[in-house]
Amino acid sequence: MMDRTDCQAASCGFTVVELLVALGMAAVVFGLIVSFFANMSRSTTTQNAGAAAQQTARAGVDFMAQELRLAGLDPLKSAGAGIEEISFAGTKIRFSSDSCDVEIGKSETCENPEPDGKVDGKNERVTYWYDAGSRVLRRCLYETSSTFGKEDSDGSCMPLLEQVEPNPSGTPLFTFLEDDINPPITNNSDRGKIRTVVITLTVQEPAGRSKTVTRTYSSRVRLRNIGL
Repeated sequence: MMDRTDCQAASCGFTVVELLVALGMAAVVFGLIVSFFANMSRSTTTQNAGAAAQQTARAGVDFMAQELRLAGLDPLKSAGAGIEEISFAGTKIRFSSDSCDVEIGKSETCENPEPDGKVDGKNERVTYWYDAGSRVLRRCLYETSSTFGKEDSDGSCMPLLEQVEPNPSGTPLFTFLEDDINPPITNNSDRGKIRTVVITLTVQEPAGRSKTVTRTYSSRVRLRNIGL
């Protein structure tokens, strides 16, 4: 019987055992490659989702902070602008400013506004409130007295951000401060003492395969037009 070593390269094949071993090794290598790229893909997806969540949270906070800095703007000292309402849970704030002399409903904008001593113009009364049931942060204009003191608003409301999650450790969306010494203000009747608002926002983004990532962003807003 001819030994394996005596075979000519052109006439000898592979045994079944050799083929099975080769296929097994190929399967292991292929599995490792697939696993490596799958892990890379998941990692990249998670990183992208985290970056998107962080950017969304930051954009939302910066937008609110920009408007909050106008709270209390009252050049003529006759509009009574300021913080009009806060909620105990820190999920709602309503504020006003004499920043637009264009009446509601008119097509003109307020690129170069003139104060008129009132807060009944475009975008002069703004409410932010967190709808926990739908996880939506809403921006509302022209809220009326029918929802004053309530955890909602009857104004012209539009979603500002969706997929907003409760903040870690129970931190409220809005923390109202008089200074760095006294405790946060939670009573609406003390809203006149507020000089700083800390906004803390947590946003969730999908990260593939039913997974999600959350990111939190916070900013401290000094109300420069209040207490002057």
